[in-house]
Amino acid sequence: MRAHWRTVALAGLGLLASSCKGVTWAQVAQKAGTVVNDSAAAKKERASCEKLDVEPTVTEEYAIGSAMAIHWVQGGGGLMAPTDGAKGTGVHDLHEYLNVVGKNLGAQSARPTLEWTFGVLNDDKNFNAVSTPGAYVFVTRKLLSELGNESQLAGVLAHEIAHVVLKHSIKQYNAAKVSLCKTAVTMEAGIPGSGGLIASTDSGGNLDLDGDSALLGSLTEKVIEFAESGNDKEQEYEADLLAAKMMLSAGYDPDEYIVLLRKTTDGSRLGSRHPNKADREKRLVAFLNGLKPSQGEFAELSLQGLRSPPLKPELVAALKSPSRGVAKDGK
Repeated sequence: MRAHWRTVALAGLGLLASSCKGVTWAQVAQKAGTVVNDSAAAKKERASCEKLDVEPTVTEEYAIGSAMAIHWVQGGGGLMAPTDGAKGTGVHDLHEYLNVVGKNLGAQSARPTLEWTFGVLNDDKNFNAVSTPGAYVFVTRKLLSELGNESQLAGVLAHEIAHVVLKHSIKQYNAAKVSLCKTAVTMEAGIPGSGGLIASTDSGGNLDLDGDSALLGSLTEKVIEFAESGNDKEQEYEADLLAAKMMLSAGYDPDEYIVLLRKTTDGSRLGSRHPNKADREKRLVAFLNGLKPSQGEFAELSLQGLRSPPLKPELVAALKSPSRGVAKDGK
């Protein structure tokens, strides 16, 4: 992130966080050494920034999601990929396998027509998975190496699919739009693309990100800041339950998702926003127990005939191969 933009962005976050403490926009801007516009017209424009908190178009969602996906890939050491791209190389088969499992789960979701795309990050240090608007889902090499069966893989993918379906990242994106708009109106800092952002408050709040690379870049930086703080507890609980429902619909045993949760580590960088695994497990167990019907009752989601197939050999073989992928700078 450019140094000048970092100063402006952090100042904008400070303004939002401090507004209830009697600190004015002008005071914070002055501390940041930024020229500020605190006129009556600017205050009116700042209020109109809330109009940006609207459902994005699918095209807009794909644009911001694609930009975020590039960020996660670069930060995760690139995608695992065979050097020649040929089938039978292990890594190619791994991605094909991952997409078969993932797309099947996506088809069980409330957004089956999204172009679901799944990939493996070369990160062999962090047990993690991420998703973006527009249906991009990535898992780390480290996470895959600790999976015990396909049901656990399905649980990971279903959880990230659930975040997309529930539009948790869209909420972060909308917050980023409003925050960036308010910063641009108040601070005469020349934020790239901010003119189009402010103008869109009078035209429905939707953005043409494909036609404005400067605005796309500024928004991506801002939404990544929000995304890196993680989802809150209720969003994680919500994604867990929806993931379990999708696993049931696809025939996977959701108890294996609970086994997977036990492999995660509490006290991560996400801090108090993220629920601990014991609370997540408790809620999942209660949900699954609630699906068991009394004698003679109809079960909306059946717990009968569920499976936990072994992982396919190509996944295991690919993970044992030397780490390959693009460099962090994308070269």
